[in-house]
Amino acid sequence: MVIVEYLLGFAILTGFFLAGAFLHGRGVPIPGGVLGLMLFFLALQTGLIKLKWAERTANLMLRHMMLLFVPLTVGLIEIGPLIARAALAITASLLVSVAAVLLTTGLMGQWLLSDARPKESLNETREPGR
Repeated sequence: MVIVEYLLGFAILTGFFLAGAFLHGRGVPIPGGVLGLMLFFLALQTGLIKLKWAERTANLMLRHMMLLFVPLTVGLIEIGPLIARAALAITASLLVSVAAVLLTTGLMGQWLLSDARPKESLNETREPGR
């Protein structure tokens, strides 16, 4: 019975992944894995899929996630010389993009928070205990 639960969960997760990949292949500009995850979330929220149907398999996959990254690691080792030649460009790109994200997030947060409060309340001081 436990094997059936694992197989059902695997079929559900794989089905949503493949549905996302299918939609991406039809022109939706979002990666297939992300689309599948969004579809899975919507199915959970609407009650089409019960969490207990896929939870056991998802937990198993999370426990063994490092094994799923082995092909990625092997691929990175294989193209190591290429990455070494482009290390300066990759590092510069990462630093600039991180700085841009931090700056944009900070400015957007300040802008949103300044518009969230009425202007009169900015000059008022709050009394302790209120």
